[in-house]
Amino acid sequence: MKKRATTPIRVLGPLTGVLALALTLQACGAAEPPTPPPTPTTAPAIIATPTTVATPSPAPRVVASPTPAPAATATPAGPQPKYGGIAVFAHRGDPTTWDLLLDTNRNLTLLLAPIAGPGTLVTRCRENNFEICPYLAESWEPNPTFTEWTFRVRQGVVWHDGTPLTAEDIKWWLDLTVKGLSGRKPSKDAAKFGPIEKVEVVDRDKVRIVLSEPRVEYPAPLTERWAYLAYPRHLMKPQMDKGNVSVAPNEVGWVSAGPFKVARYDKGSVFQVRRFDRYWEKDEKGRQLPFLDGIDYPIISESSTVLAAFRTGRVDRTGLGSGHFLVRPQMDTLKRELGDKVWFANYPPTGQLMGINARKAPYNDVRVRQAISLWLDRQDYIDAIQDGDGDLVAVWLPTSPYTNPDFREWPGWNPRTKAQDRKRAQELLAQAGYPNGFKVTILTGQAWINYGEWAQAQLAGLLGQGNVRIEIVDSTTFFDRLCRSAFELVNPLSSGVEARYSAETVAGGYVSTNRCSYIQHDDKKVDQLFAQIASSFVKEERTRLMRDVERYLSTESWLALNIAVEKSWAAYRGYVKGWAMPLTHVTGNADYATTWLDK
Repeated sequence: MKKRATTPIRVLGPLTGVLALALTLQACGAAEPPTPPPTPTTAPAIIATPTTVATPSPAPRVVASPTPAPAATATPAGPQPKYGGIAVFAHRGDPTTWDLLLDTNRNLTLLLAPIAGPGTLVTRCRENNFEICPYLAESWEPNPTFTEWTFRVRQGVVWHDGTPLTAEDIKWWLDLTVKGLSGRKPSKDAAKFGPIEKVEVVDRDKVRIVLSEPRVEYPAPLTERWAYLAYPRHLMKPQMDKGNVSVAPNEVGWVSAGPFKVARYDKGSVFQVRRFDRYWEKDEKGRQLPFLDGIDYPIISESSTVLAAFRTGRVDRTGLGSGHFLVRPQMDTLKRELGDKVWFANYPPTGQLMGINARKAPYNDVRVRQAISLWLDRQDYIDAIQDGDGDLVAVWLPTSPYTNPDFREWPGWNPRTKAQDRKRAQELLAQAGYPNGFKVTILTGQAWINYGEWAQAQLAGLLGQGNVRIEIVDSTTFFDRLCRSAFELVNPLSSGVEARYSAETVAGGYVSTNRCSYIQHDDKKVDQLFAQIASSFVKEERTRLMRDVERYLSTESWLALNIAVEKSWAAYRGYVKGWAMPLTHVTGNADYATTWLDK
């Protein structure tokens, strides 16, 4: 008996070890889902990222959708959400572009989240990001071969200008993103949406996504931070028809369909959003969302200024992203000064990987790639960049059941063998014909200069003093260079391979067909390994294949120069409540629709 998904569906996460979404969708039986982690509504001193999530059986129970209001019950004890108030959340910097098809930097995605909402057709459930919940789709179902996925679009949803949202709008957005329209290039992250062959509108209120290959994990790729419905067809298509094929969300007033709409943007100063009164979503108690009247995002580029603003009560949350997450000494200071008036959120780690273009010499020589990987002192990165608050990483999260248990002992990863690894690196470089090293330029984004400088200092010892330089570029140029394969090495960075909880999602960062990947190569074995994972229905087989691809990328092909995962802390004022800490990525739950102020 086949059931349509109208309720939370458990997806393949780093700690679940589950596979069979297929079995989930076709199941009639019941098994208890994992207990969702607690939300930080009582201002705890420190909120730790959960380290385990229960492994479901092949037939999880289908539970009630959180959208409709339940029958009346007794008034619950404890603080209840309050409507009103403006939250003030520090923001790291202005977006270099408002076009999500070109850039998915957090300077952009964290601002789009409250106006576009937490998902597209589907979203990661707020209380447990390892489950998929309905969002703009009320329900969905696959065909028997998992090559066609049909979504029933929710009725009654309107864009911020009052125009009804339709199935045609969803199709147009997907076509624009994955294929490109009117001469416009597709998204740089198009490959991460899966092997979409075509998108169809069925019966006016349904959208069917046709895949060229089976994908049992679908529609998880539609929940990631590069998938925001910020492209209204009724406003953008006329602009594109007139020749403005690169029209961006800001050029049409940031009209979207999320819980907040844009009220003001002063570049370099503040981005303000205010409640959208016609937003459709309700919480599990049937209360209309959002609770806040709005959010102000003061744009503060200096992390020291953010910290001072938080200490004096001028912002309710510190900044997010590289260079703005808190380190332990800062947290100790805040806890000492503010006591129970502050709590800390430990955002999900993303990890850093150094990009490499293996299509170019000398990086097309596996000996050169191996030499670079062996030479890099990954523990030094943790100590120097992360203040010692991090962990080594290969492809998967170090806490994941999918990672190889012995990866910390691998050549290049093991701190105890660094001296012999570096000796071997010099031998390999000489064998490849570069006994005196060679010149290299490390493409470095302007937000990640310290990462580029670390890589420069590291490789100078292998390739020769004066042979290694960094080229600092803005975010738009950075991603353009990636998509044109116009680079040699790239500074360590999280984007592209940060979905370390899903093989199908992270595959887009590693496969040879992604023109915008940090890892440019022509190794079809990588593609084949990920394809085998995507078609596997057996948990043990998936785990074996995922460990195989991690080992192959790291110590056989030497294509994946993964380095470390970080601890990502942010401080919230004690009166900020109702927000569920994300489990999969930093932009999770960044719509703040359920957040309220207890003051």
